[in-house]
Amino acid sequence: MTSVLATLDTLAKSSRADRDWKNPVWKEFIVTGRDELLASFRIFASYNPLPPELLSVLPAADQLDEHGKRLLQACIAGGHQRAAGEWLQQSTTHAIDHADEFAKGCALLLSVGCTPDTLAVQVLQRVHPLREPDGSPTTAGAFLLALDDAAAGRLLERAWHSCVREMARLFAGCDPDRWRVILETFLREGNMTWGTKVAWLVSLEQAPQEFMEPAARALDSMKDWDSRYDVGARLAEMDFDRYGPTMDALVAERLDKGALDDRIGEWQELRQGALWLVANRGIDALPALENYFAAPSELDALVRPQGYLKNTVLDAALETLGRDAIPLLDAAFATEQPFVQLRALHHWAAIRTPADHEKIAGRLRQLLAVKNFAAAARAVRMAIDLRLEGVEDDLWLQLSSKSKLIRDAASAALATLGESQLWRAPDLLSARRADTRVTVVGWLRAVGTVGTAGAVSILKSRLDDEEADDVRDAILLALEALDVGARALSKSELSERIEKALAKIDGPPVPWLDPTTLPAAKLTDGSTLSTEWLLYLLHRQSRVKDIRVDIEARPVFAQLNRDTTGELALAVIKAFLQSEMNTEDRWVLSFAAAVGDDRLVPVLARQVKTWADDKRSKLAEYGVQALALLGTDSALTAVDAMAIRYSAKSKNVGKAASDAFAMAADARGVSVQELGDLVVPWLGFVPGQPRIIDTGTASIEARINTDLTLTLRDVATNRKIAKLPAGTPAAVSGELKELNAALKEAVKAQLLRLEALMVRQFRWSVSRWEALYLQHPLLLPFAQSLVWGAYTRSGELLGSFRSLDDRTATDANDEAFLLLRDCEVGIMHPLELTSEARHRWQTHLADYDITPPFAQLERRVVAVTDSERNTRIRHGSAGETLNAMTFKSRAERLNWARGSVGDSGTIGFYYKIFPTAGVDVFLETEDMHIAADMNSDITLGTVFFVQHGTVRIGSYVSDEPMNESDPRLVAFGDVPPIVFSESMGDLNRIAGSAEAASEES
Repeated sequence: MTSVLATLDTLAKSSRADRDWKNPVWKEFIVTGRDELLASFRIFASYNPLPPELLSVLPAADQLDEHGKRLLQACIAGGHQRAAGEWLQQSTTHAIDHADEFAKGCALLLSVGCTPDTLAVQVLQRVHPLREPDGSPTTAGAFLLALDDAAAGRLLERAWHSCVREMARLFAGCDPDRWRVILETFLREGNMTWGTKVAWLVSLEQAPQEFMEPAARALDSMKDWDSRYDVGARLAEMDFDRYGPTMDALVAERLDKGALDDRIGEWQELRQGALWLVANRGIDALPALENYFAAPSELDALVRPQGYLKNTVLDAALETLGRDAIPLLDAAFATEQPFVQLRALHHWAAIRTPADHEKIAGRLRQLLAVKNFAAAARAVRMAIDLRLEGVEDDLWLQLSSKSKLIRDAASAALATLGESQLWRAPDLLSARRADTRVTVVGWLRAVGTVGTAGAVSILKSRLDDEEADDVRDAILLALEALDVGARALSKSELSERIEKALAKIDGPPVPWLDPTTLPAAKLTDGSTLSTEWLLYLLHRQSRVKDIRVDIEARPVFAQLNRDTTGELALAVIKAFLQSEMNTEDRWVLSFAAAVGDDRLVPVLARQVKTWADDKRSKLAEYGVQALALLGTDSALTAVDAMAIRYSAKSKNVGKAASDAFAMAADARGVSVQELGDLVVPWLGFVPGQPRIIDTGTASIEARINTDLTLTLRDVATNRKIAKLPAGTPAAVSGELKELNAALKEAVKAQLLRLEALMVRQFRWSVSRWEALYLQHPLLLPFAQSLVWGAYTRSGELLGSFRSLDDRTATDANDEAFLLLRDCEVGIMHPLELTSEARHRWQTHLADYDITPPFAQLERRVVAVTDSERNTRIRHGSAGETLNAMTFKSRAERLNWARGSVGDSGTIGFYYKIFPTAGVDVFLETEDMHIAADMNSDITLGTVFFVQHGTVRIGSYVSDEPMNESDPRLVAFGDVPPIVFSESMGDLNRIAGSAEAASEES
């Protein structure tokens, strides 16, 4: 067996071991036993476990050598009390004579310096169970019962809260009379703690008759209200006639005092009492509850403006009392919490009668005047929904609010009244403040969206009269949204507009971008873009916070000859990258995208990666959006790849890419999947033809091979060549080098995209698939190296095939495969193939020396077993312990995302979504922390599937199902088979199972 000394040597060399175990004084003491060394040990955190390597080399007391005893002695001297408890637990759990080994272990620990009180704490916390199934004490339980009253009281004071429950069950169940004396003595001595309250509650549960009277007496000695409430409520639950009045008095006393200060705990106590009154006294509780709502609190008004505490009381009151709760709903308006008022008004509106309308309207006006803009904005929306007489005029006044949030809410709400209110527009558009006029434009835009021509007419007529740029921009954007273009301007009119704008401009918008030093560009009429026009474009674009082309400058941008502006775009981007790259200067990205070409794509793609890696995620988002604004096939291919690449690693960047790509698809009138096919780069090839490279002395044919690399062939000799001939011009060699680099990037993007489409079971029509995969030089190798399925429109599999060099289809038996015109095509998942069919395809591909570009047929398949078909939560399905950073790397590489972040940065779950299939999968992560490092370990816990999007994710949000009755859970047998297989395959790869390792090797 490995010795203690050898294990210490191993820990000293381990990068994962706590540094305390690397201290050489451990070994010195264990070898020499010199007592003076004990004072050198650092005081450990008592909750840290003993390294498992050390625990494994410590046998039971009879076999423990001197080195082992000294190790325990040193741990106890260093304050590492848990080590003593863990060793005692290990040495007795599996012993044949449990009682004898337990006694020997306790004696040994006492002999090496463990105090009796510390030993009792460790027995309570570590050595379980304390009671046999028949209720009698175990050896450990008997040890604790043998403690004298004073020692038992000290144990109660020191024990963990969870262990107090075990202690109370033991003593109350086996010796209730003595336990009652211990608890009452504890109270008299003023040692009441939260744990003692738990002891009383558990004792009432274990022996109700023996502890009801003592618990009632104990209420007067309990110092904190929380303990008195919990014990009193339990007593009232057991005998309401006898103890209900006690709770009435307790709650009334607390509500009368109100909040003694602004501690959260005090307001939680008030809420507890109010809820008790609602549940147990109904309408008789209204006077006390009205006082509770009227109690002012600076804490509630400022720190907790959402009013969660009082809102729960309102909810309970409405459910219990119905319309009898109206006095309480009205009393809520005495609070300083506008969101409590909103909740009260919401409840009141749900049960209102015509007699309530005037009172409700008055309360709505009160809400519209609150200083909390978010609450006032919600009140605006509620007011328009209620359609209360006399309130509408108040809403029109909100269009002039100082708060944009309120103005926008009023604009959207008032638009629902339709064109009947357009008579107000002239006066509203004459408002002195520009931000009010912008809001009015938003109102007209919303009215026009429902087909009102009058709103469009008003916007058009205002455009030429409006002086403020922001308002003009809003009008132009509104007309564009309503599919009404602004009047086309001649070049002379544009010059006049530019001259007028430049009169207000003093130099370039940023000092590092001098228009006089930028590359020249041309207009569509062949003339040169003047410095004045360029300065105008830069200034107009600098006003735009979003990544889009300035609406006022669009006519000028349209005058540019895009074949001549590429160098200008590169120069502008270079200047930005050499600046401090402040986010407020992001408009430069929009400008470059508006005038750039495909040379901008690699520059921005590299920079997005740099920004994402450097934690400048907002800039990375803007860079992605700029690529989408550029809009070329090459740019959109990069955006599509980023949506997948950053979906877990940098979720904000991934979402920005996904949203930008979806908007580009919508602009082209195609689906996201169709756009993914459309923007696959052609890399200079034409359909069905090789690319010819002229070296000056020879013509070289370049083709993309089935292994997705370039193959070169000399046209004259028809022989393959490894490289271009000697003497090839540098420009031609550079062109080939660029082609190879572009091909590698394009292949990476397609591998990610097509594997995702396989998992999502995407389908193409036959005509669409043939036009793409049999004609595109980059997609043809995928048609040849992957196994494809032909399906009916209802999803039934008709057969499997792949494409040959001549673009015909073959099955696994080398027989011709005919694709029917009305079927659909998809990449086959191995779950769709029988074992025999899968083997035939593997043999076929091997015969043709074809290696699939990603794991398809070799993909490990996991099916639901009959015993798990009804399982909703698999408990401890993984049960693996692994390094936290290893887990994070593996999980995020497989597109699992971090779940909600809880207290102290804990992460309880990782999850992966399958929106097309309508389910999400969650994996519990025990001991995972947002600040985890290479010295942190985690354990994989429960696994479950839920309906897609039903679990909320966020900071301090805990919305995951806690038990199998949660209706959001999906039984394993109801999870789509491919989703189940992919999820379980991911878990195997994350845990590092042998099957996954062999699959990836």
